[in-house]
Amino acid sequence: MIRVIFKSIELDVQDYEWSEDDHVVSIVDFDLEENGLMNRGLSARIIQHVGAPLDISSPTNYDGPIDLQAFRAAAACYYLEACGEGAKGKWARSVEYELHPSILS
Repeated sequence: MIRVIFKSIELDVQDYEWSEDDHVVSIVDFDLEENGLMNRGLSARIIQHVGAPLDISSPTNYDGPIDLQAFRAAAACYYLEACGEGAKGKWARSVEYELHPSILS
């Protein structure tokens, strides 16, 4: 079992080189626990293009097994929760999700 613990998200980061006017870039920070081993200080980039689904990157600095579809669904839920609360800038709330390793990549 893999557990992802989202810590915070920096919403609407527009000073990075990959930011453009036609989309919003956000960075989510989290820890990932795999079979009792904790991987701390990971992040992923979330891009919201105008009129398109969220584009969520793989976790940075992590090369272990992970169900990317389940991870991206959990990251999208975390992102949408922050946006739903009207968050601006950095939004910090610890939220945990269990990722069931059905499709490992």
